[in-house]
Amino acid sequence: MAFTPQAVSGSFSRWGQTWTASNWKNGDPLFGCTFSPRNITLGSGSDQAVYGYLDSSTCSEVKSGRWKTQGSSFGGDLYVPGVAGTTTTVFTYTDNGTLWNEIDAEFVPARGALHPALIFRNGGSRYVFEAWRPATSNAWHHVEVKWQAASIQWYLDGQLSFTMYRNSSLGLGATVVTAPSGSTSMQVPAAAWPTQSQQLIANFWRGSNTADAAGFLGSYGGGTGTAIWNNLF
Repeated sequence: MAFTPQAVSGSFSRWGQTWTASNWKNGDPLFGCTFSPRNITLGSGSDQAVYGYLDSSTCSEVKSGRWKTQGSSFGGDLYVPGVAGTTTTVFTYTDNGTLWNEIDAEFVPARGALHPALIFRNGGSRYVFEAWRPATSNAWHHVEVKWQAASIQWYLDGQLSFTMYRNSSLGLGATVVTAPSGSTSMQVPAAAWPTQSQQLIANFWRGSNTADAAGFLGSYGGGTGTAIWNNLF
Protein backbone atom coordinates (compact mmCIF):
# COMPACT_ATOMS: atom_id res chain seq x y z
CA MET A 1 0.00 0.00 0.00
CA ALA A 2 1.47 3.35 -1.03
CA PHE A 3 1.93 5.89 1.74
CA THR A 4 2.71 9.59 1.58
CA PRO A 5 3.73 11.02 4.97
CA GLN A 6 1.51 13.92 5.94
CA ALA A 7 2.28 15.91 9.04
CA VAL A 8 -1.00 16.47 10.88
CA SER A 9 -0.93 19.90 12.46
CA GLY A 10 -3.15 20.39 15.48
CA SER A 11 -6.45 18.60 15.81
CA PHE A 12 -8.63 17.10 13.09
CA SER A 13 -12.22 15.85 12.86
CA ARG A 14 -13.27 12.30 12.07
CA TRP A 15 -16.44 10.31 12.77
CA GLY A 16 -18.02 13.06 14.87
CA GLN A 17 -14.98 13.38 17.13
CA THR A 18 -11.93 15.62 17.46
CA TRP A 19 -8.59 13.79 17.27
CA THR A 20 -4.92 14.64 17.73
CA ALA A 21 -1.87 12.78 16.40
CA SER A 22 0.64 11.81 19.08
CA ASN A 23 4.25 13.04 19.09
CA TRP A 24 6.09 11.20 21.87
CA LYS A 25 8.11 8.14 22.85
CA ASN A 26 6.49 5.68 25.24
CA GLY A 27 8.88 4.93 28.10
CA ASP A 28 7.63 1.37 28.48
CA PRO A 29 10.52 -0.92 27.44
CA LEU A 30 8.13 -2.91 25.23
CA PHE A 31 7.96 -0.02 22.74
CA GLY A 32 10.57 0.22 19.97
CA CYS A 33 9.45 3.37 18.13
CA THR A 34 8.41 7.01 18.52
CA PHE A 35 4.88 8.17 17.68
CA SER A 36 5.07 10.84 14.98
CA PRO A 37 2.35 13.06 13.46
CA ARG A 38 4.24 12.74 10.15
CA ASN A 39 3.12 9.12 10.04
CA ILE A 40 -0.58 10.04 9.87
CA THR A 41 -2.45 10.54 6.61
CA LEU A 42 -6.13 11.47 6.42
CA GLY A 43 -8.40 10.18 3.68
CA SER A 44 -10.17 12.84 1.66
CA GLY A 45 -13.59 13.20 0.12
CA SER A 46 -15.66 10.09 0.70
CA ASP A 47 -12.64 8.33 2.26
CA GLN A 48 -12.86 9.22 5.95
CA ALA A 49 -10.28 6.67 7.10
CA VAL A 50 -7.11 7.51 9.03
CA TYR A 51 -3.89 5.88 7.83
CA GLY A 52 -1.01 5.21 10.21
CA TYR A 53 2.48 4.35 8.96
CA LEU A 54 5.25 2.45 10.76
CA ASP A 55 8.93 1.92 10.06
CA SER A 56 11.90 0.84 12.19
CA SER A 57 12.01 4.09 14.18
CA THR A 58 8.59 5.76 14.01
CA CYS A 59 4.98 4.67 14.47
CA SER A 60 1.45 6.06 14.67
CA GLU A 61 -1.09 7.04 17.32
CA VAL A 62 -4.26 9.15 17.38
CA LYS A 63 -6.19 10.24 20.47
CA SER A 64 -9.85 11.20 20.56
CA GLY A 65 -11.34 14.01 22.57
CA ARG A 66 -14.07 11.53 23.47
CA TRP A 67 -13.92 9.71 26.81
CA LYS A 68 -15.80 6.47 27.27
CA THR A 69 -17.66 5.49 30.43
CA GLN A 70 -18.93 2.29 31.97
CA GLY A 71 -22.15 1.37 30.20
CA SER A 72 -20.82 2.41 26.78
CA SER A 73 -19.01 0.63 23.96
CA PHE A 74 -16.13 1.45 21.63
CA GLY A 75 -14.49 0.05 18.52
CA GLY A 76 -14.62 0.44 14.76
CA ASP A 77 -13.12 -0.90 11.54
CA LEU A 78 -9.40 -1.69 11.47
CA TYR A 79 -7.09 -2.86 8.70
CA VAL A 80 -4.35 -4.94 10.33
CA PRO A 81 -1.08 -5.11 8.37
CA GLY A 82 0.76 -8.41 8.76
CA VAL A 83 4.05 -7.05 10.08
CA ALA A 84 5.57 -9.37 12.67
CA GLY A 85 6.55 -7.68 15.91
CA THR A 86 3.79 -5.05 15.67
CA THR A 87 0.27 -4.46 16.96
CA THR A 88 -2.69 -2.50 15.57
CA THR A 89 -5.08 -1.36 18.28
CA VAL A 90 -8.10 0.51 19.51
CA PHE A 91 -8.40 0.94 23.28
CA THR A 92 -9.41 3.14 26.19
CA TYR A 93 -7.00 4.49 28.79
CA THR A 94 -6.81 6.60 31.93
CA ASP A 95 -3.85 7.36 34.21
CA ASN A 96 -4.02 10.05 36.88
CA GLY A 97 -0.58 9.26 38.28
CA THR A 98 -1.95 6.73 40.75
CA LEU A 99 -4.81 4.88 39.07
CA TRP A 100 -4.14 3.31 35.68
CA ASN A 101 -6.90 1.46 33.83
CA GLU A 102 -6.88 0.28 30.24
CA ILE A 103 -9.27 -1.78 28.11
CA ASP A 104 -7.46 -3.11 25.04
CA ALA A 105 -8.38 -4.59 21.69
CA GLU A 106 -4.99 -5.32 20.11
CA PHE A 107 -4.33 -7.27 16.92
CA VAL A 108 -1.00 -9.14 16.96
CA PRO A 109 -0.02 -10.60 13.57
CA ALA A 110 2.83 -12.78 14.90
CA ARG A 111 0.27 -14.65 17.01
CA GLY A 112 -2.55 -14.55 14.47
CA ALA A 113 -4.67 -13.19 17.28
CA LEU A 114 -6.80 -10.52 18.85
CA HIS A 115 -5.54 -9.68 22.33
CA PRO A 116 -8.39 -8.67 24.66
CA ALA A 117 -6.81 -7.22 27.79
CA LEU A 118 -7.61 -5.29 30.95
CA ILE A 119 -4.79 -3.45 32.74
CA PHE A 120 -5.02 -2.10 36.29
CA ARG A 121 -2.66 -0.36 38.68
CA ASN A 122 -3.47 1.71 41.75
CA GLY A 123 -0.20 3.03 43.09
CA GLY A 124 1.38 -0.42 43.28
CA SER A 125 1.82 -3.45 41.06
CA ARG A 126 0.45 -3.53 37.53
CA TYR A 127 -2.09 -6.29 36.90
CA VAL A 128 -2.88 -7.63 33.43
CA PHE A 129 -5.84 -9.86 32.58
CA GLU A 130 -5.65 -11.12 29.02
CA ALA A 131 -6.63 -13.66 26.37
CA TRP A 132 -5.62 -14.60 22.84
CA ARG A 133 -8.36 -15.12 20.25
CA PRO A 134 -7.89 -16.10 16.58
CA ALA A 135 -7.75 -13.18 14.14
CA THR A 136 -6.12 -12.80 10.72
CA SER A 137 -3.78 -10.05 9.55
CA ASN A 138 -3.52 -8.31 6.18
CA ALA A 139 -7.28 -8.05 6.62
CA TRP A 140 -10.07 -5.75 7.74
CA HIS A 141 -11.83 -6.42 11.04
CA HIS A 142 -14.74 -4.83 12.84
CA VAL A 143 -14.31 -4.81 16.60
CA GLU A 144 -16.69 -3.68 19.33
CA VAL A 145 -15.96 -3.70 23.06
CA LYS A 146 -18.97 -3.45 25.38
CA TRP A 147 -17.99 -2.17 28.84
CA GLN A 148 -20.63 -2.94 31.45
CA ALA A 149 -20.75 -2.97 35.24
CA ALA A 150 -20.50 -6.76 35.44
CA SER A 151 -18.84 -7.74 32.16
CA ILE A 152 -16.66 -6.56 29.28
CA GLN A 153 -17.34 -8.23 25.94
CA TRP A 154 -15.10 -8.20 22.88
CA TYR A 155 -16.95 -8.71 19.57
CA LEU A 156 -14.92 -9.55 16.47
CA ASP A 157 -16.57 -9.23 13.05
CA GLY A 158 -20.00 -9.37 14.63
CA GLN A 159 -19.36 -12.46 16.77
CA LEU A 160 -18.76 -12.52 20.52
CA SER A 161 -15.10 -13.50 20.90
CA PHE A 162 -14.32 -13.07 24.60
CA THR A 163 -15.90 -11.95 27.90
CA MET A 164 -14.40 -10.82 31.20
CA TYR A 165 -16.67 -11.01 34.24
CA ARG A 166 -16.34 -8.88 37.38
CA ASN A 167 -15.98 -11.14 40.43
CA SER A 168 -16.42 -9.46 43.83
CA SER A 169 -15.25 -12.56 45.71
CA LEU A 170 -11.96 -12.87 43.80
CA GLY A 171 -8.89 -11.11 45.19
CA LEU A 172 -5.87 -9.75 43.35
CA GLY A 173 -3.24 -12.46 42.90
CA ALA A 174 -0.79 -12.98 40.03
CA THR A 175 0.17 -9.81 38.19
CA VAL A 176 -0.43 -11.43 34.79
CA VAL A 177 -3.41 -13.74 34.33
CA THR A 178 -3.89 -15.30 30.89
CA ALA A 179 -7.04 -17.19 29.98
CA PRO A 180 -6.41 -20.82 28.93
CA SER A 181 -6.04 -21.38 25.21
CA GLY A 182 -9.45 -21.73 23.57
CA SER A 183 -11.28 -20.21 26.53
CA THR A 184 -13.93 -17.61 25.75
CA SER A 185 -14.23 -16.05 29.22
CA MET A 186 -12.42 -15.33 32.48
CA GLN A 187 -13.05 -13.87 35.93
CA VAL A 188 -11.51 -10.54 37.00
CA PRO A 189 -11.26 -9.31 40.61
CA ALA A 190 -13.61 -6.44 41.39
CA ALA A 191 -10.63 -4.42 42.66
CA ALA A 192 -9.23 -4.30 39.11
CA TRP A 193 -12.52 -3.49 37.39
CA PRO A 194 -12.56 -0.19 35.46
CA THR A 195 -15.11 2.36 36.66
CA GLN A 196 -13.49 5.72 35.75
CA SER A 197 -13.94 7.37 32.35
CA GLN A 198 -11.22 6.57 29.81
CA GLN A 199 -9.91 8.26 26.66
CA LEU A 200 -10.41 6.57 23.28
CA ILE A 201 -7.07 5.92 21.49
CA ALA A 202 -5.85 3.97 18.45
CA ASN A 203 -2.26 3.16 17.56
CA PHE A 204 0.12 1.03 15.49
CA TRP A 205 3.53 0.32 16.98
CA ARG A 206 6.38 -2.15 17.02
CA GLY A 207 8.06 -3.92 19.90
CA SER A 208 11.60 -3.26 21.06
CA ASN A 209 12.75 -6.88 20.54
CA THR A 210 13.51 -7.27 24.22
CA ALA A 211 12.58 -10.71 25.56
CA ASP A 212 9.28 -9.38 26.94
CA ALA A 213 8.40 -7.54 23.74
CA ALA A 214 9.23 -10.53 21.52
CA GLY A 215 7.23 -12.79 23.82
CA PHE A 216 4.23 -10.50 23.43
CA LEU A 217 4.43 -9.35 19.79
CA GLY A 218 7.02 -11.63 18.19
CA SER A 219 10.30 -10.31 16.81
CA TYR A 220 10.34 -7.25 14.60
CA GLY A 221 12.68 -7.85 11.70
CA GLY A 222 12.38 -4.48 10.00
CA GLY A 223 10.08 -3.35 7.26
CA THR A 224 7.16 -0.99 7.05
CA GLY A 225 3.40 -1.15 7.19
CA THR A 226 0.24 0.94 7.18
CA ALA A 227 -2.67 0.41 9.55
CA ILE A 228 -6.07 1.90 8.74
CA TRP A 229 -8.82 2.97 11.12
CA ASN A 230 -12.33 3.91 10.08
CA ASN A 231 -15.64 4.61 11.79
CA LEU A 232 -14.12 4.58 15.28
CA PHE A 233 -16.67 5.21 18.04
